[in-house]
Amino acid sequence: MQERFSDRARHAMALANQEAGRLKHDYLAPAHIMLGVIAEGHCVATEALQVLDVDLGKVRAQVAEQLGEGTSGGGVGLRAQTEGTKTVIAAAVAEARNLGHRYVGTEHLVLSLLKYEEGIPSKVLRAAGVNADKLREQILGMLKSSVSADHDLAHSRHGEFEWLHQQELAKAFRSPKFWHTLVLAVDSANRLGAGEIEAEHLLLAILRDEGSQAAKLLNEKGVTPDLLRSKLGAASA
Repeated sequence: MQERFSDRARHAMALANQEAGRLKHDYLAPAHIMLGVIAEGHCVATEALQVLDVDLGKVRAQVAEQLGEGTSGGGVGLRAQTEGTKTVIAAAVAEARNLGHRYVGTEHLVLSLLKYEEGIPSKVLRAAGVNADKLREQILGMLKSSVSADHDLAHSRHGEFEWLHQQELAKAFRSPKFWHTLVLAVDSANRLGAGEIEAEHLLLAILRDEGSQAAKLLNEKGVTPDLLRSKLGAASA
């Protein structure tokens, strides 16, 4: 079986990387994954924890406090996974296999975080009264009540095409052009005062890369960075 991260799990991992940057860490630890899952918000893992009366705000605060702030200065880019993180991800894959799921979701990540007893998330969740068996039972109950046995696409925001093998995703992260586009997108969002990177910021980034074939084709159609910025400004007015 080829395990694939669901879009929400991938989003949670991306948010985990952002949390590491916010806390000025140059590494990705299990605690960052927990913060990423909570930041993702509307996913099976957070919904299951809330049903079990877990205060996610308190969990987030306690995990962040115990993790502490680093000195790396933050910054963009993927961070090296700690051995604990590698263990958690491997356990999440195993959890998905054991449950017969063809994907790795936020629910598998949280179950593996809880299982990794030396990690901060496990200690915080257990202190909040979370039991692995009860959490797994709650997750399975939620999935069975809302989706079919082949529910691996049920929690995908954009369907089957949002699924990427980890190796394919890694190719993008190894590409300097990919990072150049992301940096331009972040800069565009900052200039427009946006709190998050949206599709329009990526389009602006593509248009600003004047040497790219995509920018040339769009320019031929009259689509320029200034035109898009003016349209976005009018839409938000």
